[in-house]
Amino acid sequence: MKKSGVPLLLSIIFLTLTGVQGALVMRSRRCSCISTSQGVIHSKSLKDLKQFAPSPSCEKTEIIATMRNGDQTCLNPDSADVKELIKEWEKQVSQKKKQKKGTKYQKNKKFLKVKKAQHRQQRKTT
Repeated sequence: MKKSGVPLLLSIIFLTLTGVQGALVMRSRRCSCISTSQGVIHSKSLKDLKQFAPSPSCEKTEIIATMRNGDQTCLNPDSADVKELIKEWEKQVSQKKKQKKGTKYQKNKKFLKVKKAQHRQQRKTT
């Protein structure tokens, strides 16, 4: 292979790989939920709650609850209980995010205090 062919080949491979990484991934070509659960689910037993908006492949809103034991259940998005469960879940998720941000802020604050103290000690010794 000629020297000019190698860079061309490498650039084609690079463009192909970056194109694959940026591609949109579809869930499936049909709805994930065939039927919905009629039972009550407690927020304490939830591991994850995902909402999927209507799309060209599925024209209904789907809510999939993943339990702590790994079971997945489809929930009725029109149910009052499910709407309340979604509110509780979103509240829990936002509280967890705030707690994580708070601990990061506290860690950074401690780090800055230590850094300032070290800087003061360096000034005194010089």
